[in-house]
Amino acid sequence: MSGAPSAGRASVLTHAGRGAVAVVAAAGQGAVAAVDASFHAANGRPVEQQKRHRIIFGHWTSGEHREEVVLLRGEGDALEVHCHGGAAAVKRILAAFDATGCEVMPWQAWIEGESFNEKAREASMALAAATTRRTAAILLDQLNGALEREIAAARQELSQGNLTSAQDRLAALLAFSHLGNHLTHPWQVAIAGRPNVGKSSLINALVGYQRAIVFDQPGTTRDVLSADTAIDGWPVRFTDAAGIRATTDPLEAEGVSRARQQLAKADLVLWVLDASAIPAGCDVIEVAMQELTDEGGEIAKDSRPLVVLNKIDVLECDRPASHPSAIAVSALVGLGLVALLAAIADRLVPTPLRRGEAVPFTARQALVLESALLAIHQVDAQVAVAHLDDLARSASKGAKAAH
Repeated sequence: MSGAPSAGRASVLTHAGRGAVAVVAAAGQGAVAAVDASFHAANGRPVEQQKRHRIIFGHWTSGEHREEVVLLRGEGDALEVHCHGGAAAVKRILAAFDATGCEVMPWQAWIEGESFNEKAREASMALAAATTRRTAAILLDQLNGALEREIAAARQELSQGNLTSAQDRLAALLAFSHLGNHLTHPWQVAIAGRPNVGKSSLINALVGYQRAIVFDQPGTTRDVLSADTAIDGWPVRFTDAAGIRATTDPLEAEGVSRARQQLAKADLVLWVLDASAIPAGCDVIEVAMQELTDEGGEIAKDSRPLVVLNKIDVLECDRPASHPSAIAVSALVGLGLVALLAAIADRLVPTPLRRGEAVPFTARQALVLESALLAIHQVDAQVAVAHLDDLARSASKGAKAAH
């Protein structure tokens, strides 16, 4: 571009190669011109007639290319285009803005130019780290005011002296903070069990490619392997731990120690059993819990593992291939994997989010909410209001700056 003043500016706010959805922000008359030329809204209206802070579905055309995108119209001439995260799609959209005179800049320069405060930086970074459409949509709800509105409602309850109602509202909001953390960080699911029960084969089957090399010799996996995937729109990191057992081999013992550490920090443990090695009539859950207690030690006390009965394809015809409290699968031939994935999603997120649900998505937001709740417990509404005012101000500015 020349040294003349630009007609606008544009930037990709998401990290290259990180997300399923890319966010291209733009502002200025050149940005409006580019959108009018390339974006075709499903409702048929030009950008100037679209409502602000609303999701607008449509298509972006570039030569012979036509792809589905989402447009967000912010304050003034601020716009966001949400498209497929692939590099080619992003390049075509940036080219359209460049063609109308917009300065295409790195996201760091965009953020500095917007004078983002701490909350806005949090929001921008969170959206950049979203790896699925589902998590990106939830974060967009927060940027469009879901969190801000819930904070304002709690503050109003406090100002009216309704401490119990405010406490209930904030406690419900804080309950989503763990889920909010996983909008940008994958859920940790540990696949564990005794050696040679098929853990490596199972992780390969679940992620759809050979992440772990499978050997017949028990105890071969001596380190914790991991693989990222998405289940029902939620980012999940599977860890394939070493077979947990007593051993005198120093290398294997180190792998077992790391596996136990993985169990301790996992959001969910899949305890895998070899169906062919369990005598007929045994209680599968009792067997699993005994193994977990014997091998996991202290880790097992608070564990609610999802028991997976593997290798059902080799069972004799007169043996049952299922158990009411376990998920029966064959990692080798793919039996039962759909049911297992559904069970994992249900364990991780048992209560589905409603559209537009308020969700705190950073540790700082959760800490402020905890402080406000503590003040309410101490019957200090003034301090609680101060905490919420701080959070509300940053939420409001963050939402506007992000658009």
